[in-house]
Amino acid sequence: MIENRVYITAAAFASLAFNGMTYAFMGTSLPAIQSHLEIGIDLAGILMASFQTGVTVFSFIGGIMSDCYRRERILMGGCLVLCAGSLFLGVIPSYAVTLIVVWIMGAGMGCILSGSNTLLVSLYPIRKGMILNIHHVFFSIGSLIGPLIMGYLIISGNLWRQGFIGESIILLVLGVIFFFAGGSTPVSCERTLLGSQVGNLFKDKHFLLILIVCALSVGTQVTVMLLGVSFLIQAKQAALPTAGAALSLFALFMVLGRLVCGRLTMSVRHSTIIITLLWLQMATLALAWQGDGWLAVAALALSGFTFSGIFPTALALTGVLYPHVEGSALGILSTTSGMGGVVLCWLTGYAAELADMRIGFMVMMLACISALVLFQINYKILARRESLPSRPAPYNNATKT
Repeated sequence: MIENRVYITAAAFASLAFNGMTYAFMGTSLPAIQSHLEIGIDLAGILMASFQTGVTVFSFIGGIMSDCYRRERILMGGCLVLCAGSLFLGVIPSYAVTLIVVWIMGAGMGCILSGSNTLLVSLYPIRKGMILNIHHVFFSIGSLIGPLIMGYLIISGNLWRQGFIGESIILLVLGVIFFFAGGSTPVSCERTLLGSQVGNLFKDKHFLLILIVCALSVGTQVTVMLLGVSFLIQAKQAALPTAGAALSLFALFMVLGRLVCGRLTMSVRHSTIIITLLWLQMATLALAWQGDGWLAVAALALSGFTFSGIFPTALALTGVLYPHVEGSALGILSTTSGMGGVVLCWLTGYAAELADMRIGFMVMMLACISALVLFQINYKILARRESLPSRPAPYNNATKT
């Protein structure tokens, strides 16, 4: 059995990196997949919706399961399911089959997201903010490396399937590592009481506040990543290479920001980090919206730093405030954040279609302002609650499922 915390942590980091890489692989290879299946952009959009639905649903299910089962097993299942989906993607040139395969891939990614987050807060109960920020750096790294690998494979002879096959081999290895991982889940509540305790989460107004703030902020982050290039080209008349470079810098600032926020969580309250980032987020997006030329480009790129630490630090704050159902709480938070991305992307696109991209960008501005106002009003109460002593469940061999 593998009981060394360092090995298990490294495997958890790697699993989330492959989540990021899978997102990048899917986006980069989508035109090749369309050609393989002989489908148009409308059916390709449904394909991606199926993929994201799997992620969203199993982020929630994986979080609930993490409160009652060994979290290494949740991660093992996620890695093996994603491995199977990646291995069989494109084997049968059928749209219906592919729709199911990408949903299965999303399901594996949802389990990896929830399982890895909850496992790490169990391994590092007094350093939740630091470890989760570092953890999500690896997601960003996977997102950065993925397009380079998949782009090279496609240029080299439309070898997109080889990228997914190579990914599946490494995921199989990670699944084996989690199978032999020692320790046990810190079962944070009795299974017979889990439903009522999860129900109580939705009666806690501060938990609902964190859900709304993350849905608005993380949803805006996803929208900037997907529509930021279009905004710079259409509203700011930036050239495509310049707009693309801004998005690359956005990703790099995300990595840098998460490293900085991870260090700050050792000495600064999580709620303080979140409110600071929300203020900076509003400022950088306002500059991008109102600025011209290079000012808008630079502001949009720099906004990656302001988005960077909000989600992982909010996960850590949730783990501190709700240690007895942290798996469920983190899973629900991940699910809500993903739904925020879907809704804000649609609203931004709809507003841009009715008017122009500048008006569409206002949707993101309004979302960020709403998140800031809500969190600012409740900041002092959240800071006091965070400062209260808590007793997170230890990660040891005391209890096994």
